[in-house]
Amino acid sequence: MDAGDGDTENENKWTIGGPPGSRGAVLLFRCSALGKPPIVPPGDLLHMTYKTQQTETKLLTAMLSAHGLKEVSQDISDFNLLWTGIHPKPQILRALTSHQRVNHFPRSYELTRKDRLYKNIEKMQHAKGVKHFDFIPQTFVMPGDFRDLMTCHYRQRGPWIVKPVASSRGRGIYIVNSPDEVPMEENVVVAKYIEKPLLVSGHKCDLRLYVAVTSYDPLLVYMYEEGLVRFATVKYDAGRKHLWNPCMHLCNYSINKHHSDYIKSEDPEAEDVGHKWTLSALLRHLKKQGQDTALLMQRIEEAVVKALMATAPSIIAACKLFVPHSSNCFELYGFDILIDAELKPWLLEVNLSPSLGCDTPLDTKIKSAMLADLLTLIGLPAVDPVVVPRRYAYSVEKRDLTTARRVQSADSLPSVKNRHNTTGRLMTPSSSQQNTVQLTPEEKRVIHNAKSQFQRRGGFIRIFPAAESWKRYSAYLDPVTGIPCLPPGSGTLSILPNHNMNLLLHQHLFPDTVASKSLPAVISSDKLYRYERALSKGHRTSLDEKLIPGKFFINHYN
Repeated sequence: MDAGDGDTENENKWTIGGPPGSRGAVLLFRCSALGKPPIVPPGDLLHMTYKTQQTETKLLTAMLSAHGLKEVSQDISDFNLLWTGIHPKPQILRALTSHQRVNHFPRSYELTRKDRLYKNIEKMQHAKGVKHFDFIPQTFVMPGDFRDLMTCHYRQRGPWIVKPVASSRGRGIYIVNSPDEVPMEENVVVAKYIEKPLLVSGHKCDLRLYVAVTSYDPLLVYMYEEGLVRFATVKYDAGRKHLWNPCMHLCNYSINKHHSDYIKSEDPEAEDVGHKWTLSALLRHLKKQGQDTALLMQRIEEAVVKALMATAPSIIAACKLFVPHSSNCFELYGFDILIDAELKPWLLEVNLSPSLGCDTPLDTKIKSAMLADLLTLIGLPAVDPVVVPRRYAYSVEKRDLTTARRVQSADSLPSVKNRHNTTGRLMTPSSSQQNTVQLTPEEKRVIHNAKSQFQRRGGFIRIFPAAESWKRYSAYLDPVTGIPCLPPGSGTLSILPNHNMNLLLHQHLFPDTVASKSLPAVISSDKLYRYERALSKGHRTSLDEKLIPGKFFINHYN
């Protein structure tokens, strides 16, 4: 059973990899702790702490408090976890020690700002072909792209959906028939409106999917097996006379909850009642209608991975500049997906800090399970943030120094040459050749971390790397660096690493599939089963206020 997946099995076990305080031990989070906290929480034993900045904290605080972590004030540098709703400043990242975790990568705005997301995907369309990156509606960034928008409008006509470049929860979004209605003095994106969406009982809907990235180099991407389906309150009308009505055309909960017809389910087990469903309930509904849900989920996974690839180079370059340890950063993204009548998914936007608000019992159930699995997945070291890190950091620094010396020494050069032909382009050895290639300590660490994370994945499904992902996505990766290909002249190319950790992982995790030329038509039946099954875990009642202490801070240890 996956770590974090069974709340009734080994109930006294709250760490993985050893007892609390030992080297290699990480916390095991359980959503059952929200109702029944451990008698001796592991965080209490180790005086573990966290900080929050500009983010909703009710569920997060309840989860961390149930496992014994205490909140510290902003001026304290000895902490285990920093959870922030904004981008952390470079000086905060540079000061991180090896045991500390923060919930954002630098420059994640390349993915989460609507203008940057489209421009990055547009670069990949130019570099690799539009047909390979056609999962985002055609978009124009105002005011600079106004002339191109007008040209496109005369060919295709509207309607167009107008969005502020950096807003969330549907704020400031509206639909227009003509570009003439778009204000030129504002920084907005204007996207082609999908006029033929998938309808369920006549209502438009979209998906909120939870995607965790634990590393960009190599790329490690997980999508949670359960998500939310949000419905527009008013039945859809394809005509133009109701474009003004946001409760017909927008599916955001923050907009529709105010409508008098909005149905809010109070039963966490009712996954297909009212205007908010689970992803699995929608997939089961579509399957009953004879729809190909395996193909749909494969297309959704592909849109997620390719969007991350399109924005990865800038984020990787920033990590090299600002992040001292490879395990410091992780990210939970909220991907908003619209499915059209042809069952094609369209990426609408990616949210930097997806809401952890629990407005319904269904929210609490899904988000508590997801958050517990996320905190387990990232591997929060079970160490005292004041006492242990001095030894912990020393051992990591010593290992990293040894790795650096070995990489720079002549002894390591044969293993590098073995993986390159005379043109310098990285080759794909057979599985029998892999064992003869000498691995550096850094390469061994990367492989070990990926395997350990996979064992802790809980309800997260790893979609990259996966058995089929090398065949599906390697054409978009540079053969030497393993980083998604950028157009010539891109500024970040000069500081990207000269290795291919993505190929390395695929070779060691899926040696037979890397060498094979066959490509699965759709995702595996096991993976589809996980997407379609009802979520069996999660906290099912409103959050207990006793678990959420008032704002008190630890300023020092006795």
